[in-house]
Formats: sequence, C-alpha cells, structure tokens
Amino acid sequence: MYEQRQRLTNGGKSAFLLAVLIAAGFAGNFFAPRLFGGFNYLFGSIAVLMVVCIYGMRWGVVAALIASSWTLHLFGHPYAMIPLAGEALFVGFLLGKGRSRNIILYVTMYWPLIGAPILGFFFLAVMRVPLTGTLAATLMYWIIGITNSLIASLLLNYVPSISAMWHPQGSRPTIAVRHLIFNLLISIVLIPAIIIMVLHGRDIERKYLHELGNHLGNTTETVSYEIRLKLLRGRTSRSRPTDGADAGELQALRDIINSSRYKPYHHVTLLDSGKRVIVSTRPELKEREPYEPGKRGEMKPTGGKDIFHLMLAASGGHLPLWQRIGRSFYLKQAPLGGEAPWTVLVEAPFAPYQQKIFAEHIRALTSLLALNLLVLCMSVYISRKLAAPIRRLSVFTTDLPGKISAQQISGWPQSSIDEIDQLIANFQEMAAALHQKFEQISFANETLEQRVEERTRELTWINEELQTEIAEHRLTARQRDLLMNELEQKNKELEGIVHVASHDLRSPLVNAQGFSRKLARSCAELDRIVSGLEMDKQQRVQLEPILREGIPKALGFITGSIEKMDALLNGLLRLSRLGRAALCFENLDMRVNLTKIVSSMTCQIEAAGARVELGHLDPCVADGVQVTQIFSNLLDNALKYRSPLRPLVVRVFSEKTDSGVRYCVEDNGIGIPPGQQERIWEIFHRLNPDDSQGEGLGLTTARRIVDRLGGSIRVESEGGSGSRFYVQLPNTPGS
Repeated sequence: MYEQRQRLTNGGKSAFLLAVLIAAGFAGNFFAPRLFGGFNYLFGSIAVLMVVCIYGMRWGVVAALIASSWTLHLFGHPYAMIPLAGEALFVGFLLGKGRSRNIILYVTMYWPLIGAPILGFFFLAVMRVPLTGTLAATLMYWIIGITNSLIASLLLNYVPSISAMWHPQGSRPTIAVRHLIFNLLISIVLIPAIIIMVLHGRDIERKYLHELGNHLGNTTETVSYEIRLKLLRGRTSRSRPTDGADAGELQALRDIINSSRYKPYHHVTLLDSGKRVIVSTRPELKEREPYEPGKRGEMKPTGGKDIFHLMLAASGGHLPLWQRIGRSFYLKQAPLGGEAPWTVLVEAPFAPYQQKIFAEHIRALTSLLALNLLVLCMSVYISRKLAAPIRRLSVFTTDLPGKISAQQISGWPQSSIDEIDQLIANFQEMAAALHQKFEQISFANETLEQRVEERTRELTWINEELQTEIAEHRLTARQRDLLMNELEQKNKELEGIVHVASHDLRSPLVNAQGFSRKLARSCAELDRIVSGLEMDKQQRVQLEPILREGIPKALGFITGSIEKMDALLNGLLRLSRLGRAALCFENLDMRVNLTKIVSSMTCQIEAAGARVELGHLDPCVADGVQVTQIFSNLLDNALKYRSPLRPLVVRVFSEKTDSGVRYCVEDNGIGIPPGQQERIWEIFHRLNPDDSQGEGLGLTTARRIVDRLGGSIRVESEGGSGSRFYVQLPNTPGS
C-alpha cells in the first residue's frame, strides 16, 4: 500500500529535491563532526530517512548507499555501509506494511534487532576490535540512529513544504495527536540528554588526558632523579659526563630506567645532546642512532608542557579514527639536569587510557540508551493514553448527521481529561441541536408542497402585476423620450433664435456706436469752430453749455447704453454657445485648476483686498474648460458682492459623497436674502443692480454648465453673513 501510494505520488515530486536530499546525505557523512573518543557524528541518515518517507524504499536504499559510501574512505572498510543501508531498507519495509508512520519507533526497533548485531559481528569477528571498543561504537551508532530519526521526523512533520510532499497529492498535511505528543516528549528528553552526554564524554577525555600527562611527568621525574643520584654522583670531577657512557654505565642506565618507570607500559629513551639514543626500553631503537619519531607517524604538540601526540602511520589501509587514536602514543621529553647534557624521553601508549575512556563512555551510552528506551515506552503509552479519547471521539462523530438522522447515536465516549470531556459535552450539545433542526427540516419538508403551491400562486399574481407595471413603464418611457426629443428640439431652436437675434442686433448697435463716436468728433470740431467765431457775450453763454455739457453728456449716456447692450449681447452669445460646445471629460486635479484660476484673478483679488484659501480638494471627472468657467464665475461673484464692513475671505474645499464630489465656495460677503436665493439663477438678474457691475449672466451660465456635466449647484446664505455655493460633480465617468 505504501509503495503503491509512493508510485502514484512520485510523479509529482521534485527530482531536484531528491538530488538535493541524496547530496545532503553524503555531505552529512562527509562533514561528520567529531564528538569524543575519536567518534564522528554521521548525520547523513537524516536525509536518507526523508528520502525513504517521500520517495519510497528503493530510492531510500540508493540514497543510503551513496551517503554511506564515504565510510569507505573514513574507516577503510565497507562494513559500515551494510547496517546504514539496512536501516533505510528496514524503515521503508515497515512503512509499506504498517499503518503507523512513526520512523523513530522503527529506527529504535532496527538497531537492537539488526543493526547492533551486524556491527558487533564485523567489529569482533572480522576486524578483531576489542570488546570495549565494539560496545562503545555500537552504542554510539544506535544513539546516532535514534537522534537522526527524531530530527528527520520533526522536519517531515513540521516543515510545511516537506510535509506537503510526504502526504498524498490533494490531501492536506496533517499529523496525528499521538505522534505530536510522542515527538514532543522524545524531543524534550533526548536532545538535552545527548548534549549532556557529549559534554560529559569530552570531560572524560580531558580527565584521562590529564592523568596521562601526570603519569608521563612522574616517570620523567623519577628516571631523571635516579640517574643523577645513582650514576652521575659517582663520577669524579675529572671524568664528568659528556655525550657518551661506558659499558658499565649503559647497563646501569638500563637498570635504572627499567625500574623507575611509573607505569610498566611506559617506554623511556635517554638521548645525548645530538639526539642520538644512549639507552632505551624500546628494543627497535639502537644505541648511537639518531632518534627520529617523525618517521613513525605524525607528531603534534598538545596543550601540556613538552608533551606531544604521535599518531602512527596507518598500515594495511585506513582505520577508523578511534582505532588510530587507540594505537597512538603521547611523548614527553625533559633535560636530565645536572651536568649531563642528556634528555629523558618518555612514551606512553594511549590504548590503556582509551580503554578507561571507553568504559566510561559505555556506561554513559548505556544509561542514555536505557533512558531513551524508557522515554520511548512512556511516550508511546502517554501519547496513546492522551490521544485515545480524541481518536474515539473522532470515530464516533464520523458521519454524525447520518447517525443523527438514523437515530443510531448513543454511548458517548468519556475522558478523565477536563478539556477533552468538555469537547465531548460540546459535541453532545451540537448533536442535540442538530437533531432538533433535523426534525424541523422534516416537518418543513412535509409541508413544503403546500407552501410551494401557495407561493406559486403568489408569484403568478405578482408576475401579472409586474407585467402590467412593465407595460406602463415602457409607455411612460416612450412618452418621456418624445418629450425629451421635443424639448431638445425646442432648446436648439431657442439657441438658434438667440444666436441669430444677438448677431442681427449687433449690426445696428455697431452702427449706432460708430455714429455716436462720429457725432462726438463733430461736436468737438463744432466747439473749436465756435470758439474762433466772434459773437456777443449773450450768444456765447447760451451756446457753450450746449456744446460743452449737454451734447457730451447725452453722448456719454448713448455710449454707456451701447456698451451695456454689447455686453448683454456677448453674454447671450456665450449662453447660446454652451449647448453646442463639445464636452471632453477627463480626470481633473482640482487643486491645480483652482490654483490657476486664483493666479489669473490675482489683480482683482488684490484690488479688492481679499484672501482666497484652498482647502482639501478631491479630484473629479469633468470638462476642464467648463469647470474653470464655473469656479471663475463664483469667485468673481464673491469679489463683486463683498461686504464693506470686513475684509473678504473666500474658502474653497470639498468632500466626497455617494454620488461624487461636492465642492463648496464659501465667502463672508453681504450674503443673499432668502427671498432672492432662487431668483439669482435667472438670466439678467442682479442682486444690487445699481451698486454692482455685470450683466446678471454668471450664475445662470454656471447652472447651465453644471447641468450639462451631470451635476448640481445650490446656495445657502443668510443676509449679511456671507454665502456658500455647493457644486456637485461626478468622480467617475457617467456617474
């Protein structure tokens, strides 16, 4: 079942991720960090277990073989590949056969049943490794396997991108409550315990290395003291020691260094000033030959004073690091002292101390493993104990509506955990509420046909009424369209009449204006001629008022009337052209538009001693030229009707509404009496005709433009306290 599911889902898995995991498995063994005692932490099986879970057992075994291939170089033998690959095979097999996906449990079962016996066989029977080393290595692999399975389980369950690939396609990544509790308990105990074990193992190494250094020091001091006491003091002053010794002295030196060793496995070598061997407990070192420990292997200084670590060169292929360390030596050299220019060199094999370290490690690893197994058992028990009521409740509430409908629900589960018990109670209340609702639905279904019939009759009657209303609405719409067409035609005729009348009236008006100017020039010429004539005083008194006052005053009235008539005709022409002007709707930045309008009226504003303030101005959608004319007329109107009692202040601001943007032009001028607020929109109407300039067309033009733009304009005012003109414009096309 598991393999079949993997074959179905592997098509959607990323080949790139598989390559990355295989490479990560190899890198985990290649960069294996050192823990203690020469053991390396091989964490490549983390990626291998992830491959097993995501891609199946076959790819898992391939990944395990590739990842463990580095052990050929690391250990010099292929034996470690067998248990490491077997782990992937065992876990993949159980995942395919069992219903559980608890890889921690499977790995914990694998090592005592298969992995540890295989390692023990190869170490003891094939490689002839001592029992303590075998036990330490086997326990270490066992602990590393469990730890890696824990890390892999956490990544598979709690990293969303990886967890999604572990589950079948189309399903949501989930984790069972018992697995969640199990992983949590294992993590809480195992991770701190491993950290403590690593720290404890390194403390053990430091302890025995310190002991080894003390033993080397004791041997060095004892040998030096005995040679100076028993041999050198017996020489006379004229036979002081140089670099050599006679046969009797050589035998005495052999006896001294053999009897003065602190540990029987210590090797002592006495060197002369040229680093040549005088005597040595090592039989392979010949007297008078140079002492060259570098030929035996790699020698490095340690933290101790004058102490060096000699790692012997490997023979017969590579060995694991912990085995090479077990065959290494620690050396300490010190001058003999006194008058002899000799050096005492003491060598101590590390194997006896490594056996003690392994014994300590075995006890620590055994304790950790026992703790891990105990926690594993407790985690399985506790997780199942805590999850069992929830699992029973989940099974019990599966297809709950169907069970309620069939009245098959009884015997609710119980739990000693307060929250779970409360959850069960909530489900009981929900089931009771559902049962009541199902009864109501059943009753409603029984009366549904009758209610459907009644509702059908109601809908039929409503439909008939609606058809009648639709017919009436269509008739009204047709009548409205006819009226609108007729009104539009009348407006066009009226605009044409106004345009023609204005044009025709302009010709005699221009003639009258021209002849009045000619008459003024003629009067001036007549006045000049009369001034040069000789006439009596009475005639001059009668004629001069007529020529200099009467006629010029009459001509002034005629000229003023002609100019006023010209302005009225121009206003009528502009008003008539509004209906024919094409509109270009665009998004307008009203702050920019108002700033330009105020700038163009700067002279008028300064002459009136006024101040214009621009507040927040929202954008709108309208014709820019027409909008400029609206607000220019409103500002000009405010300047004309300012109050002499206070400086004029005009504020322009806006606010958004459901149908667009509403702009307000507020001033503190003379205001508009309530009785005049509707008449100000009439053509040629002015509030104070004698005290103000203009033709009375500004507000009429503004209302006409606003209507064409699909907006509205109104005024609020009280006499003597200023006015507020509100202009409503759309903020989207067609709104």
